[in-house]
Amino acid sequence: VDDPGNTELDASSKNKYDGIYLAGFGDKRLASGRHDDLWARTVVLDYGSTRIAIVSIDFIGYYSEGRYYGINQIQKMLDPKLGIQEILLSSTHSHEGPDTIGAWGDGPLKDGKYPKYLRFLDRQIAKSINMAARSLEPVRIKLGQTDPERSPAIAGMQTRTGGRPPKFFDQELRVMQFVGTAGKMRGKAVATIVNWNTHPESMENKNTYLTSDFPHAIRESVEKRYGGTALYINGAIGTAEIIGDTNNKNNDRIRFDGQDFPLKENNNRPVFTFDRTEAIGRDVAKAAIEALDRGEWSKNNSLSVKKADLKGPMDNQGYAFLAKLGVFDTIPLTDDGTMPEVKTTLYALDLGDAQIVTTPGELFPEVFYGVAKHKRTDCPQADTGAPPEPSIRDAMTAKYRFMFGLCPDEFGYIVPKYDWRREPVDLKKMQIRETADPCRDKGVPNHYHETNSASSEFAPASAGVSVALLTGKIPTDPAC
Repeated sequence: VDDPGNTELDASSKNKYDGIYLAGFGDKRLASGRHDDLWARTVVLDYGSTRIAIVSIDFIGYYSEGRYYGINQIQKMLDPKLGIQEILLSSTHSHEGPDTIGAWGDGPLKDGKYPKYLRFLDRQIAKSINMAARSLEPVRIKLGQTDPERSPAIAGMQTRTGGRPPKFFDQELRVMQFVGTAGKMRGKAVATIVNWNTHPESMENKNTYLTSDFPHAIRESVEKRYGGTALYINGAIGTAEIIGDTNNKNNDRIRFDGQDFPLKENNNRPVFTFDRTEAIGRDVAKAAIEALDRGEWSKNNSLSVKKADLKGPMDNQGYAFLAKLGVFDTIPLTDDGTMPEVKTTLYALDLGDAQIVTTPGELFPEVFYGVAKHKRTDCPQADTGAPPEPSIRDAMTAKYRFMFGLCPDEFGYIVPKYDWRREPVDLKKMQIRETADPCRDKGVPNHYHETNSASSEFAPASAGVSVALLTGKIPTDPAC
């Protein structure tokens, strides 16, 4: 036993392949090298009696209550004298890093996680938090935001999976910078958070080198410009993919950071190279720098934190089956065979002239902005009749409104109920089928996202709880 503090560890690691299966796309994708480092990057905020850690990690997802890894284990590794009260841990959702969930092992029913490596991650995350908490500096906060209209560098970067309607994205890029006010850090950037909204999977499924994808070049460029530590945190990325992934068109954007990356004539897809990925990251960084250059100083540095439990039925049959096999061993199964419950935490922060809300997965952007305003109109018969989820963003009152995705958990896609469809799983044949859309004959793709969603109730439940946290009132919307 090399870790006496974790009694589950060695049993979980027994007979497990101790190399790296890459997460995302398909299974059996083994890492063959490293292009750039994978990071746990932390900002610790301290105001009055409140001290919290905001952590970004370069992985597809993580969990707050894993059996042998996760935030519940990380908390035990923190120096108690540092007084960290909350850990807001967000995954970038990179598809080019180690499997931290379990779905991408040596076959569809094989666990791709290696527990001892995950325990190593816990230690590194805790180390990052401890280091940040021991090196606090007095700061003031600069805030900025931009979009493709004001920053053409990020125009044409986002697409919807397979063209799933509506054609709607969270196009806003938000930036928060902490600048020192005393001592050797006076006037210098201590840390910068870039908050943007699309899948970091620009290297696609043939790549076998470990990489944090385009967030690497974003952070590198921001740090080159300002110094300090840069964090990249995803937002409402449900259905939002980086250009070139799916839904490919012959007029897709091909020029990034002054370089052309032409599309192949046979499939309208580019050649996926690190040069292209890094050029994408540098263009996103240009937009972040423009946002900060046009930004403004927060009138104060006050910090308040609200949180609430979020629970929902874990009604994904495929997930339940994989949990029984031990592949998804972070999902608690019931002794009597009844439907398990998924639970997590939602946060709402007031930080100076900014607000931050969190979502425990890949939130469809129309849930953030309000389904009634942004639902699909192409196919009336596709509407299930479920009431629309209220706008989370409209419940925020600050000028700068941040959404931290996959925080503190990754429970898959969070899909609005009016457009929710999922086929029953054939457990005998272990076939997971994507439900056909009622307007499939018009080219609308099958409903893939529901097959990778832990709970059909998370969109209305999370929208209702988030609005309640932000307003202090229980929403009266029928969806909640």
